[in-house]
Amino acid sequence: MPNIFTARHHHFPYTQYHFPGQASGEQILLVGRENPTMLLARRAGVTATAAVLMLVGWLLGGVVAGSGLLGDGRAAVGGTIRLVSLAAALMFGVVGWWWVGRLWRRSIFVLTTRRLIKFIYTTPINRHNLSLPLEMVVDTGAYTKGFLQAIFRLGTFVARSAATSSGVATDDDSPSRVNRKYFYIENVSVAEDIQHYLNKLLTARRDFPDRLDTFRPFVPHLKGYSRRQFMEQYPGYWS
Repeated sequence: MPNIFTARHHHFPYTQYHFPGQASGEQILLVGRENPTMLLARRAGVTATAAVLMLVGWLLGGVVAGSGLLGDGRAAVGGTIRLVSLAAALMFGVVGWWWVGRLWRRSIFVLTTRRLIKFIYTTPINRHNLSLPLEMVVDTGAYTKGFLQAIFRLGTFVARSAATSSGVATDDDSPSRVNRKYFYIENVSVAEDIQHYLNKLLTARRDFPDRLDTFRPFVPHLKGYSRRQFMEQYPGYWS
């Protein structure tokens, strides 16, 4: 069984994956992660920081080598500073490149027949989990902010729950006690598609609860006729 956190790509129909805490009978309908653009941006930041570190060390070494404060040893000290800064920059670049790649690869979001869940890695070995039961979802949304997000397809999906301190979805008698909580999936290229799909899933949960086991999993990047043609390979699913 492939590891859901380290798989390079998550393939339809997702039955080959399993996540920690998955309940018996809980079907995975979607697995995804941030748009690869975010990985490129973070790695570009690491590369730029390493370059600045190397440049500062090189300039500092030149200043020390050209000064008269250290006498005959100034050239050796200046060269040492340059070598140390070069080694530090290379180390930072290599470790940082691996670090951000590891966090991006292992941080995923999952939609199942029962809940939304995110696994967010803050270090390569530490993570925190966020989940929202589907019965608590009261509405959904999807949006992008500004031209850059639109150009690079960095959308945000949001599901809102109306949760109170008593754990009840709504509280008509005491509206002031309602604490609306939001579940975000950020920087994804299919945010609007996820919203439409979840709305269909919520309708299916309400109208056909006994048929959820065969509800069609999410098909990314295919719409209309292309999706229907693709689903001919999986006649057992419905939506």
